[in-house]
Amino acid sequence: MSGAWWTSRYVDGKPHDDPSDCHTAFSLQNLCFVCVLCVFWSFSVPLEFEVSWRRVWNLFSFLRMLSSVDSILHLSSVSAGGVRELQLGSVKFDLGRVSKLHFGLGTKAGGGGCGLGQRRSEGVVRPMAMAASVDAGAGKTLESWEALAGMLGKEELPERLPGVKRRVFEDGQEPALVFYRDNSSWCPYCQRVWLQLEEKRIPYEVEKINMRCYGEKPAWFTKMVPSGLLPVLELDGKIITESMDIMFLIEQRFPDYNPLLPSGGPELAAVDSLLGLERRLAGAWMNRLRSSWPDMNGFENTMDKVNSALQRFGGPYFLGSKFSMVDAVYAPFLERIAASMPYWPGVKVRGNDRWPAVNSWFDAMDSRPAYQAMKSDDFTHTHDLEPQIGPCRSAPAGQAYRDLINGKNGSWDLPLKPEETAWGFDDGTGKGGAKEEAARTLIKNHEKVVSFALRPVRDGEKYKEMVDLAFHLVANALMLGVENVPDSVNPSTFPPQVAVAAAYLRDRVGVPRDMSYPAARQLRAHLNWLIRSLGSDL
Repeated sequence: MSGAWWTSRYVDGKPHDDPSDCHTAFSLQNLCFVCVLCVFWSFSVPLEFEVSWRRVWNLFSFLRMLSSVDSILHLSSVSAGGVRELQLGSVKFDLGRVSKLHFGLGTKAGGGGCGLGQRRSEGVVRPMAMAASVDAGAGKTLESWEALAGMLGKEELPERLPGVKRRVFEDGQEPALVFYRDNSSWCPYCQRVWLQLEEKRIPYEVEKINMRCYGEKPAWFTKMVPSGLLPVLELDGKIITESMDIMFLIEQRFPDYNPLLPSGGPELAAVDSLLGLERRLAGAWMNRLRSSWPDMNGFENTMDKVNSALQRFGGPYFLGSKFSMVDAVYAPFLERIAASMPYWPGVKVRGNDRWPAVNSWFDAMDSRPAYQAMKSDDFTHTHDLEPQIGPCRSAPAGQAYRDLINGKNGSWDLPLKPEETAWGFDDGTGKGGAKEEAARTLIKNHEKVVSFALRPVRDGEKYKEMVDLAFHLVANALMLGVENVPDSVNPSTFPPQVAVAAAYLRDRVGVPRDMSYPAARQLRAHLNWLIRSLGSDL
């Protein structure tokens, strides 16, 4: 970014109090500015203010900066409830605020300015308040949170499936069961039941419960389910645990809701063997990821059997052309296998020519709206697996993919490039609503998001307003483009704690919990842009 930093202590790349930046020529225009501002200043400065040469120099530098801006049309004093304003073209600044924020007025003698339009009061780092849009000149505007919310439109988008607490369908039938699943959409056993309910279109209510790897379970839940394990189904006053027991019960109890098991024939006879193969696949996968002495061929050989099983009835699904309960059982594990195997051992699954039927199955699953709504991405899976199953072994063959997924090879740099991962293909443009989805989530929840991002920051409350301003820049960039983010705020002068908060948020955007993958990719990349603008390599 370049140009005049209205809220920075730098001009032409040098501090205001750097004598080497002094220009001896003092025009009549500058003199007029001095006279007028002195009048206003006399009303703005507290009585206890002690004049220092540093503040005089800062005032002179500020006047030089003002005189160099072509967009200044007039300087006027406007009385509005006792507020004096400096009017720069169409932009108005409270002169008392500008003097206090830019020159450190109203502070103890020798306090000086804090830079970036910030002030220090009671140990809190504060940015210049932005109650309205701020015109930075050159046609760039830093839109307020309120203005950005207005750009989103009044029409609310349908609630995303991961956030739904009461799921009803077009027929309007009331929920007949309660589905207890994990809060963050990490649990594969919950996902298979969830997918079954969505494909059958059975109305249900949702209760979200923490997994032990990221939170405590409520006492009322452990009283109801002493093991604390998920998923759980509450149906007809009974509590059912174990995902396979739940799924078979759902098929039995709701036969008229899009049956997902064949009524007979070789397809029905194959169900048990296919479910057994799924368990062997999960075991071979875990062995390859975690064992110190893994069976180096066990996983690939089991995948060969899965590929053959998909070919038996002609595909693309396990029982032929129709989606079945068997696909719902396999889906969460094949999804996690496809994300984790290239990441840790370096074995490509989706897109591997060795398993063409598996590739066709992934493509068919991606065509299903229910699955798309709950599918996660490679970054989320590879960072939520170890808290659940323990450390995984990283092989050199997986390094390039790890760098791709973790944004270490420029994959999170703007503009984003087209990308093919286990999730599928994303062109990186953000078209189709991805940028808007990311922006909407940030704008609508910015106060909660800021509080969340400050978790790793010591004395986080000191930096709350600075982090809010930084995320404000990200929201502007998502809505209007990075090239249209104004030069009115200089990220390089933010304290390092802002970069820590931004990196914490970037690395914890969850799919599908928070947003879809294309939106998450945009938010991660724009947070990465902010972090780099702050001069950090976090």
